Amino acid sequence: MKKMTKRKKINLKDENLDIRYSNIVSTIIQLVKPKNLAVIGGRGTSKTTDIQATRTMDISHEMPGCYIALSSDTYMNALKNVVPALLEGFQRHGWIEDIHYVVGKRPPTHFKKPYKKPELWKHTITIHTGTHIKLISMDRPSTGAGDSYQHIIGDETKFQSEKKIGKLTPAVRGEAIRFSKSPYYRGRTWTTDMPNKNHNEHDWILRLKKNMNKEQIKLIFQVALVLNELRIELYHAEKAKDEKKIININRNIERWTKRYDKVRKDSTLYFQVSSYVNADILTPGFFDDLLKEMDFTDVKTSILSIEPKLEKGQKFYPNLTTANFYSDSYNYNYYDQFELTNEGVSESCLGLKYLKLDEPIEAGLDTGNMCSMAIGQPFGSEYRIIKNLYTIPPDFLPELAKQFRNFFKEHQRKELILFHDRAANAYEAVREDHASKFKKAIEYDEDRNPTGWTCTLMNRGQSTITQQKEYELLLAMCIGSHSLPKLLIDKNEAPEAKSSMELTKIIVREDKNGKKTIHKQKSSEKLAFHLLPKNSTNMSDAVKYLLCRPEFFAKLNGESSYVSSDPKIY
Repeated sequence: MKKMTKRKKINLKDENLDIRYSNIVSTIIQLVKPKNLAVIGGRGTSKTTDIQATRTMDISHEMPGCYIALSSDTYMNALKNVVPALLEGFQRHGWIEDIHYVVGKRPPTHFKKPYKKPELWKHTITIHTGTHIKLISMDRPSTGAGDSYQHIIGDETKFQSEKKIGKLTPAVRGEAIRFSKSPYYRGRTWTTDMPNKNHNEHDWILRLKKNMNKEQIKLIFQVALVLNELRIELYHAEKAKDEKKIININRNIERWTKRYDKVRKDSTLYFQVSSYVNADILTPGFFDDLLKEMDFTDVKTSILSIEPKLEKGQKFYPNLTTANFYSDSYNYNYYDQFELTNEGVSESCLGLKYLKLDEPIEAGLDTGNMCSMAIGQPFGSEYRIIKNLYTIPPDFLPELAKQFRNFFKEHQRKELILFHDRAANAYEAVREDHASKFKKAIEYDEDRNPTGWTCTLMNRGQSTITQQKEYELLLAMCIGSHSLPKLLIDKNEAPEAKSSMELTKIIVREDKNGKKTIHKQKSSEKLAFHLLPKNSTNMSDAVKYLLCRPEFFAKLNGESSYVSSDPKIY
């Protein structure tokens, strides 16, 4: 009987090897290399720095000289978050800037050329293989006009509209003779954490699961393992300098590579994984802290990647829908002057599309462990929340005021009209109240120099604004009834306000006489400090103080009540 040969392994202590960590999901993706990839992963699964980066690197080698569209919800998100994370991933995997890739400039002469010469190099990434990555954003569709692309990659797809993504699809074409041999040709790469419809996020990625042929993926995986074994054999043959064996193994690799590319054609791999896939790196303490600090409903969505159920009846703001958020936030005439990477972007009020520079700014202020500031201006039949700011300990009111002054430094009319929490009036008589301290921090900098700003405090001596009154007013403002302006919130510049209002839950209490009143579920304000901004009701209270003003209540009370006799029915 023929003796079985022992499978050779790689010696991990070999000084010629570059050992890198990769979780099981990333490893499978790198083995299968499907045409289309859709990954829903919990927090900390390295979706951009690992999955997107390594796949982009591989596409660049398989289709040298191709065009890749990097899709994002907004150009600003791409500039500030997506591109820096992608470049970090390149660097983690051994690429060096100006040797393997360049950002926002003409590449050096040793780079291969894209299949067609780009009209502009600014705000692009070019790879040494000639592959050219161009930013395409949903709020700036003109950035993709006139070009054709051989692959699309997109991160945080829960923020990207399926309809707008669909308009990019016809541009994924061109140069079939040059690129169609690669299974990546005309493919898509989508990553996101679990979309939450309760937050009005886009969940079209979930439907891509039906496109996956499991038997095809199994076959690709089996062929990939054969190729991997052959490469291990080649490694040992090269180390032993066995020329005859090297030639034979290379012939085998060539044959199996053809089979591999053939079975990868038109494949789709769909993954839905929890953060635990990266538990070795994140450590048990990461999960212990989250389980202690977060509502388990949010843990199921953001950590375990479990699809949430709609909970409209549990919401304090049930009329808040996608119609109340806008994403065309930016004046790109301002931001186009900056380079692509995050270090070059200087955020300013001049970059806001919806800001009247020559009119006062209004803001709602809620103070406490988290100090929250919702900033807005009236626009005729609409009221827009154009920005939010916040601090968490150890920062407090002086730091919040400094954030405001820095961002709105170029505002022409330096007048802040502040609607603040009634509790901020405490100790007013001795000028130790939060409202006075914040007013002073707006009007004078940390060196006690005048800033040119005036801050008018609107809520001195105000009565308590009940949560019932807030509920009734926001029911009307979310749809623009009772002659009230319709509430619009900038989803990009006020993300904490958006998240806080979408997460705020309702409590209906009944007294001994059967009278029902509506309240906010406020337990989220006891979360760990770093979880407060998007997960607590704090920022929603800043919105409350901004909007719950006498003139709006007067309009609400001037017509018949909008609220049902049973506050639990909408």
